[in-house]
Amino acid sequence: MLKGKQFDLIRHGEPELSGVYLGRTDCLLSEQGRLKSAEVVGENPGWDLVVSSPLQRCLESAKWAAEKHDLELLVLDELQEFNFGDWDGRLFESVYMEQAEWADRFWKDPEITPPPNGETIEGFIGRVDLAKQILLERKECRVLIITHGGVIRCLLASLLGIEAKYWGRIKVDYSHFTQLRFDYANKQYWPHLLSSNCRSPL
Repeated sequence: MLKGKQFDLIRHGEPELSGVYLGRTDCLLSEQGRLKSAEVVGENPGWDLVVSSPLQRCLESAKWAAEKHDLELLVLDELQEFNFGDWDGRLFESVYMEQAEWADRFWKDPEITPPPNGETIEGFIGRVDLAKQILLERKECRVLIITHGGVIRCLLASLLGIEAKYWGRIKVDYSHFTQLRFDYANKQYWPHLLSSNCRSPL
């Protein structure tokens, strides 16, 4: 008999920093981002675990949701955003002025051209997949995961077989949900996309 696990992935709210390569650079949410995040996770549709990236723009809302709904909070380093290396935290315009050709190659195909001293797509996919496996092996059936746009795109792309050079076509707005379901029997899993970039969970 098939059983199911559901991941309700939500991108963190609007951060204080904008117009930058916001990967491992840590920053808080803006006031608007904080209010919106609280609004969308304020009601519990059946979550039995809250999971978060350790970066403050995710962790702040995750702590609030876990406390409000009296749920365990699990923080996974593997759910951090893509590491942009030397570009991390810098303005897009500044990087482009100095390294336009490199930046163009990165956006056209990040798998071939990673940022200087940054993470490779292969490494990124590997650690995000590890986070997925950790959660699939736990007992909880419906999990709220507060993470980053890159992580959500990575999980969706893996499920749908989308190459990294096309990830930018996947829309992931702040404080919006993407939902994945994993039906399973024994140790075999069959993934399904339930919703993408929605204002509230199903």
